[in-house]
Amino acid sequence: MPLRANRSSSGFKNIGILNFLRKILIAVLLPVLSANLSFGAERTFKVPGFTHPFRVTTERNQPGGFTMVKDPLDQYNAAKVFKFSINPGPCVRDDCEQQSARATVQQGRKTKQPKEAWYGWDMYFVPDFPIGSKQVRGHEIFVEFKDQDQCQLVALTTNPHSNDQFLSWSMEKPSGKQMTQFGGDCIDLFDMRVAPIRELAGAWHRFELFVRWTREGDGRFLMFLDGKQVVDYQGVTCFSCDKLNYFLFGNYLCCTTGTKLVVPATVYYRYVSMAKSREALVWK
Repeated sequence: MPLRANRSSSGFKNIGILNFLRKILIAVLLPVLSANLSFGAERTFKVPGFTHPFRVTTERNQPGGFTMVKDPLDQYNAAKVFKFSINPGPCVRDDCEQQSARATVQQGRKTKQPKEAWYGWDMYFVPDFPIGSKQVRGHEIFVEFKDQDQCQLVALTTNPHSNDQFLSWSMEKPSGKQMTQFGGDCIDLFDMRVAPIRELAGAWHRFELFVRWTREGDGRFLMFLDGKQVVDYQGVTCFSCDKLNYFLFGNYLCCTTGTKLVVPATVYYRYVSMAKSREALVWK
């Protein structure tokens, strides 16, 4: 006849205490571990035409800020689209120095661009996208190229909480000064207005950009919005692009007065691609 385990009442009490402590540990540690995993996980993916993969900037992104979702406007589009949202909340890691809020994806930092290329993307600003004084003070960047780790090189930007309610194509270079919470470490070289954001909100809009990358005077930026030319620039287009020049896109609000004051803002992207010709860009 098999022996039966002799479980005293004190043994059952000990088991109950252990189970109780285990539940407390799980409740306390699981959110911490999940947060660390979400920030530390390296997610990479391919974008049509780009030779180097993109990665989610998990070390700076707000948790849950970047997702792939169903097209919010086109029910016949079976492909997932990029969704980037920023919200009020605590700052994330090294973005705390300038109180920035971001949800972006980017190429590796050592990536370089072809000497000439076409870039294309669709953007959809939600109807209630905060424009001008409706957003906290800051410098908002959507599409960006960087050829060093300090300032943007060129970018599609806006400056909320000012009289500027335009989407602009702007270029910067380092000023040599120390970075502060509100910037100051970058010099504006030009700021070309593309369109009022209010006119773009609520619908998909197509952007196409031709670039000839060079440190000489024969560079070129040629941008089209919904087929209409909005930027035509000739001159220097980069400063150290022979070493690096990587591409980013998403929703990045830099240099605010506090990330807890950020007004929720969402922008979607689709059909992002690079090609040797305008005709070869991905449309769907």
